[in-house]
Amino acid sequence: MAQQSPDEANQPPAQLDVATDHQRSAMPGGEVGRKGDEWKAGRQEWMILATLSIISFIIAVDVMILIPALPTLAHELGGTSAATFWTGTSFLLANAALVPFIGAISDIFGRRELLMVSLLFFTVGTVVCCTSYAMTQLLVGRTLQGVGAGGIQTMSYIIVSDIVPLRQRPKYGNFTLLAWGLGAISGPVLGGVIAEHTTWSWLFYINFPICGLGLLIVPLTVSLKPEKKRTFAESLAAVDWAGGILFIASISSFLVGLTWAGTQFPWNSYQTLVPIIVGIVGILLSVMYEIHVPALPFLRVSVFNSLSAVLVYVCTAVHGFLLFSHLFYIMFYYQSIKAINPTMVAVIMVAVNLVLFPASIVTGLMITRFGSFLWAIWGGLAVATLGNGLLFLLDQGRSVVATVFILLVSSIGQGLLLSALNVATQTTAKTVDVAYAVTMFMFMRTLGMCLGVALGGTTFQNVLLRALEERKVADALAIAVDAESFVARLHAMQNGPTKDAILESYVKGFHGVFSLLVGLSASCLLSSFFMKHHTLDKKLDSEHKLQGKHLPKGDSRA
Repeated sequence: MAQQSPDEANQPPAQLDVATDHQRSAMPGGEVGRKGDEWKAGRQEWMILATLSIISFIIAVDVMILIPALPTLAHELGGTSAATFWTGTSFLLANAALVPFIGAISDIFGRRELLMVSLLFFTVGTVVCCTSYAMTQLLVGRTLQGVGAGGIQTMSYIIVSDIVPLRQRPKYGNFTLLAWGLGAISGPVLGGVIAEHTTWSWLFYINFPICGLGLLIVPLTVSLKPEKKRTFAESLAAVDWAGGILFIASISSFLVGLTWAGTQFPWNSYQTLVPIIVGIVGILLSVMYEIHVPALPFLRVSVFNSLSAVLVYVCTAVHGFLLFSHLFYIMFYYQSIKAINPTMVAVIMVAVNLVLFPASIVTGLMITRFGSFLWAIWGGLAVATLGNGLLFLLDQGRSVVATVFILLVSSIGQGLLLSALNVATQTTAKTVDVAYAVTMFMFMRTLGMCLGVALGGTTFQNVLLRALEERKVADALAIAVDAESFVARLHAMQNGPTKDAILESYVKGFHGVFSLLVGLSASCLLSSFFMKHHTLDKKLDSEHKLQGKHLPKGDSRA
């Protein structure tokens, strides 16, 4: 049985009041019970949730729409395999590097202000992308979009934590998750259709209506203000600029080196080792600086306040790794081994997502209902480990229908984890650190995705090369280094021993990645049994309050 944390065991019942000023007035008659599951959203909360859902939808579409369309983009803009690879990677790297800093400065300037800035970054990045005439310009646009998307996702999670009590966050957070799911489901289909039937610019044009709507409604609906009033000059002075710049530069160096490793340059090359070493040293210096120097550090080391917290963040990074690897390598499997066109691959991924997101939504409702999340983490990791093991059944002869059912198992596990880990990071944090815990959750998940790019790519390439050499395939190294670009030549080859040997080698490469996924998910499953239960019935005490809310007459705060 899960153990209670010391904080939970020592907490007097009177401190389980989850209501703040604006929550009290949202309840009929201004009455609020002692449990978080009695809280109901008011009109302002619903308007904010609707706004966050709208912009979350377009971010999800943008993240997913390029995946089936990357070959078309590379062809139209004359991009190399490396440039095409960086189209997706630049988005992830910018997202990961800026997320912690964006979340922290929203505490100073305000949630609405940072949400608007993030939306502007995303919109400007979209303009740059749709007017691109070369891959370099497209990469700049995707980087700007990555900054904006990371800010929007982070601010959405933080704002929900500002206005909704912890017990109810899994339930009300389902609305933005549902919007994200709809975007993730429709994105690949739109990308495949656009890639095959119209100009690639429409991959980005479709963002503009919702970007415009978001820029109009965010100032009107997200009426959160920090309790501490600062002038603009005071806000600028309060920002931890030195720590932020050092961390962003360091994590960027580390991730760029890690992304290059094994795919563009050998692991033991100076092009790989120098940025990785510089990045690690810089990150360590950043942490030491944040602990000892700034009055308002943007990195709160206090979120790692227990073994449970550390394990939750590690599992979050692994979850990001699994999410990216499933998305990328499963689609690559269908395109290379099964020779399926981008539109049909997108349809298959829609079927998979139709299980993942409902599983996450149901999990959120159950966490709110029962006030416990450990069961979802244990169950999610167990099912994910089983699903990753079943991926070894994916080979040349397996029917497409059979592979879809295999993928559904992994999707159920991923869905359980999607809701549970977000809640877990917030329960392990102190009340004053909740926004920073949310930010760290987003950072660790995106970091895991970036690690999936590097470690997954290296594993696939090395196993593929070894399999090609064992089968005496000519130009084995050239094929392994540029495995994605070689797929078109592979499909054009006549059937025979050489083509069969290459296809078998690709399958071995995929199985190498699946071995890595099984090991990671199984390790997290074992470590998760050391996590402790933390109560969800905590007082909501955000420093960012909804404006225009007042206590009912006769009500008072203890």
